[in-house]
Amino acid sequence: MKITPEVLQRQWDSISYKDGGFLQIDIQHPLEWHIGYLSICQRTLLVVCNIEIDACESSKSIAVSRRRRETDNRWLLTFELLRDEQQDVFTILCNDIIEHSRMAADEKEALILVINRYRQWGRLLELQKSGLMDERVQKGLLGELLFLEQHMDNVDSVLNAVQGWSGAEAADQDFMYSDGWYEVKSIGASAASVTISSLEQLDCKDSGELVIMRIDKVAPDRIGAISLNEVVYRISNKLFSHVEALNLFQNKLTAYGYMDLQEYSEQKYHYSTMQRYRVDASFPRLTSHSVPTEIISLCYELSLPSLTGWLKG
Repeated sequence: MKITPEVLQRQWDSISYKDGGFLQIDIQHPLEWHIGYLSICQRTLLVVCNIEIDACESSKSIAVSRRRRETDNRWLLTFELLRDEQQDVFTILCNDIIEHSRMAADEKEALILVINRYRQWGRLLELQKSGLMDERVQKGLLGELLFLEQHMDNVDSVLNAVQGWSGAEAADQDFMYSDGWYEVKSIGASAASVTISSLEQLDCKDSGELVIMRIDKVAPDRIGAISLNEVVYRISNKLFSHVEALNLFQNKLTAYGYMDLQEYSEQKYHYSTMQRYRVDASFPRLTSHSVPTEIISLCYELSLPSLTGWLKG
């Protein structure tokens, strides 16, 4: 039986003893799983196994503890949610940890997968309280990945291509290479303008490009539709034989706030086209050097139809 967040949510809602108590999850797994409440109204995921469990650190959102049960000497590992406002994402987290470790060969391997996956989630929740990227961030990441994928196909070194992806580090420009820089913006197919969100975004002494990725949210059955996960998998497959580049790519995804979750497979998008605009000394832009010193931050919109003179062929 495959567990889903919806199933877990219904099971949690069915538990009437919210001052302490657990319900065992019916699933084939090397480990024994329970959900319930360790203390008053604090949702908790509990793991039971026959081998010793190593210590695992808590986070700001989740308290982790381990102990040996006196009745049968089996080991218990608990993940207790500390923030009520994160109940929805905690349900997704619990489901993901269970499914991520379900195909392990034995308890030892399953525990390693459980703890590593929890630590990934801990880093993710530090970046964003909801655990999941919102629609704007997902679409922005998808645009950057589609650009990276195309760039990889046109260069000799995939490692250099991945190294140049700087959007994950919140740099001023999304991609920085020896031959120029690229700022990638994901907007709808019918959008006539694009927002530049800071003075630094197009402020670079070297020439670069403003890259417009036309991406729209669509129904799952749309022909040619893609998901965020699909593009991540495609790039990962292309990097499979380049271990250093693949590890760097995965680390940058984590820094961006991405993790391989089912939710990122369900939402589909249609990518229609890419438009590239040359950003040079004549390009209409606002920078820290072109506005009064009293202005320290701003965002502005550029009219795309008016930029045809800088559109690359």
